[in-house]
Amino acid sequence: MMSRWSKSVKFVCLLLCGGFTFLTTSARAKPTLTFQLPPALTNLPPFVGISRFVERKMQNEQMKTYTGVRQTNESLVMIYHHDLTIAIVELGPEKSLLGCELIEINNDDEGAKVLKELATVNIPLEIDFREMVKLMKQCEKIDYIRKVKRQGAPESDQTTNRQHQTGYFTGATAGLSILSGILPGTKWCGTGDIARTYHDLGTEATMDMCCRTHDLCPVKVRSYQQRYNLTNKSIYTKSHCKCDDMLFNCLKRTNTSASQFMGTIYFNVVQVPCVLDTDRGYRFRKARTFS
Repeated sequence: MMSRWSKSVKFVCLLLCGGFTFLTTSARAKPTLTFQLPPALTNLPPFVGISRFVERKMQNEQMKTYTGVRQTNESLVMIYHHDLTIAIVELGPEKSLLGCELIEINNDDEGAKVLKELATVNIPLEIDFREMVKLMKQCEKIDYIRKVKRQGAPESDQTTNRQHQTGYFTGATAGLSILSGILPGTKWCGTGDIARTYHDLGTEATMDMCCRTHDLCPVKVRSYQQRYNLTNKSIYTKSHCKCDDMLFNCLKRTNTSASQFMGTIYFNVVQVPCVLDTDRGYRFRKARTFS
């Protein structure tokens, strides 16, 4: 528990330092939207309730199981897997993509257990990394299209109005989100996540989708663990460079002050290295610069 608490505290400090860097550094490209100093950072809630959020965060770091949510009972459910990610995909007529649910597994034994349980739905099929990444992009796209149809406007427009009216970080909820190691308005952007299921997103839904896809990267080395003959000695998970590139591009495409802030924190302040696939095997590569 102490290690996870330490990770959250360090992330809070990075948020504070990153916010100051984001506001004062002129060398980087300025965001499209005006970024205001978060009121929540000067009006944080009392520390009496922090333990509850840390405890909740620890509970939510457990593997999320398949919810069984479907768009229609007549659809075909397919199950694909690669390394640390399992994708449950719902297909309609002519194999049209209707919906997805991705599951992150912690180790190979856990993955084998989950796949055995999912075999009652359909026979799991193993795919390669490129196929899984392509599928994850399609899942993110279908979620975004469905969200826009439901809300009737791109989130960038909604976010602009909300930020001009209230600022980015607002109220006690934002402060508590920071203290749990998660960027306000999201449930997937930060140290771990506070989402109950794959479909659980924050108010900054488009940016949250970026972080969710990155969190579910099939190839990664978790903090203080070994995998692919690599040892990760940092407090942050190091993901495949392709997943980092997807996060980079997704945050740029979202183009809100919140996504600019997230990109600055992850790539410029924390500078988390990524896992690069080479002819000689995997190795760590330094982070890109978010500008």
